[in-house]
Order: sequence, then C-alpha cells, then structure tokens
Amino acid sequence: MKDTFFIYKDFEIYSVEELTWKKEVHRHNFFELLYIEYGTGNHILNSIDHNYKAHDIYLLTPKDYHSFKTVTPTKFHCLRFLPGFFSNKKEIEDIEKLFYYHNQTNGNLIFPEDDKTFCEMVIVKILEEVARPKGQNEIIIKSLMISLIQIIRRNASIKESNLNFQSTEVLKIDTILSYIRSNIANPHLLKKKEMASHFNVSIHYIGEYFKTHLNITLRDYIEQTKLKVVREKLSRSNLTFSEISNDLGFIDSSHFNKFIMRSTGVSPSEFKKSLSIS
Repeated sequence: MKDTFFIYKDFEIYSVEELTWKKEVHRHNFFELLYIEYGTGNHILNSIDHNYKAHDIYLLTPKDYHSFKTVTPTKFHCLRFLPGFFSNKKEIEDIEKLFYYHNQTNGNLIFPEDDKTFCEMVIVKILEEVARPKGQNEIIIKSLMISLIQIIRRNASIKESNLNFQSTEVLKIDTILSYIRSNIANPHLLKKKEMASHFNVSIHYIGEYFKTHLNITLRDYIEQTKLKVVREKLSRSNLTFSEISNDLGFIDSSHFNKFIMRSTGVSPSEFKKSLSIS
C-alpha cells in the first residue's frame, strides 16, 4: 500500500532544498500546490513520467500519488491545504471542484505567460507572508490562495456540468480529519462512540474506514495530531506543561506526562529540550 502523508492543520508551507533526493511513491490527505524554484529531475505523477524543471507548478489532489528523483539540486515549495482553510461556502465548493482536476492534467500546470508570471509572484508573496509574525497575514494568505485557485480553475477548462459533486471517499475522510482537528482539545468527542454517532455510522465501521483509507489507526492519528499541537505550543509559547495539559483536555499532569512518554519515549522536559536544540 502506498504511504499517505498527513497535515494536521488546514494550511501549511513545506519548503525543502535537496541536492540528491529520491522520494518513493506516496499520496496525501491534502491538496498541494508544488512550485519548483530551481532544479531538474523526474516526477512520476499517477504512473506518468514527467521531467520537471525550474518554475514548474503542479496541483496535487488527495487522489493523486507521485514520486520524485532529483537530477540537479532542486528547491521545492509545497503549499499544502485542506478545504477547511477557507471559510466561505463558495470558496470551499471551488476547492472541491479542483478535486476532480487530477485527471485533467498531463503534468505541470500550463498557463498563458501572463498568468504564469502572476502565479509565481503570488506564490513568492505567500512564502513571504508565512515568514512574517502572525497577525493579519492569515487573511492575506487566504486571499492570495483564492486568487491562485481561481486562475487554475480558469485554465483547467473543467466542464462543471459533467462533474459529480456527491461526496467521494477522500472528501469524507477530509471531513473526519477536520472534525478531529477541531476537537483535539475535547477528548470525549474523539471517542469512537461519539464520532460514530456524529457521522451516523457504527463504531466498528468508523475505525475500519479510517484504517482502510489512510493506512493508520484512528487512535494513532489522534495521538499524532495531539503531539503535533503539543510540539507547536512548546516551540511557540511560554505555556507551562500544566497549561498545555489543560488546553488539550488531559485529566491531570500525570496523564499528560504519560502521553508524552508513550508518544516520544522521553519525559516532557526532555522533549521540550530536544525542540530547542533542533
């Protein structure tokens, strides 16, 4: 089974510079705009071989699977997002329409020259905004992302009358993931019984459904998400362990400490120290 990569927030940027790199076949639980700042190499997308080059832009949906092999030093910028990043219903519908774009393209996105130049400028601006201290930049980033999505849709020539907008398996999974992220501080809402009731399915079904589609157990995904939140709070705030424990709905500090030990193999203080070193 192909590996599945996850994001634990509705939007994130991942930039990486690689001299020699081979990434095995995998898929995502998210949409990704992949921008090649420089470099050349091989990109296999849905079993189709492409030679990527500087300034190529790819749109990857949760249905796509791909792999990479660099030929010359390459810098990748990955703009990863889920429909939940956008609050407007119309914007979310446009994202879901892009879900069907995975079989509309033969590789990197092809734009008229003026649209290509504009898209590159927007991507660079988003990277700059992400690097700024948090404030009004989230609104700016959302607006810029919407601009990119609309330009992609305009050039995709998708015949919307032919699209089936009924829920797909991947979009159902996205709904479950969004529910988990939204309730990560409410452990009682993340119990199988509560989730099964919320999604109107059996307790057995929701666990099997999750494992089948994401190759990870529901419990492991929830714990990984919670650990990700703990890591961010320790790295970006001065909150104490007790405060973080309360924020995430742990019964007491003892349960929080056991969770960190079970998830990382070290104590909370050692875990925090490792974050400051890395």
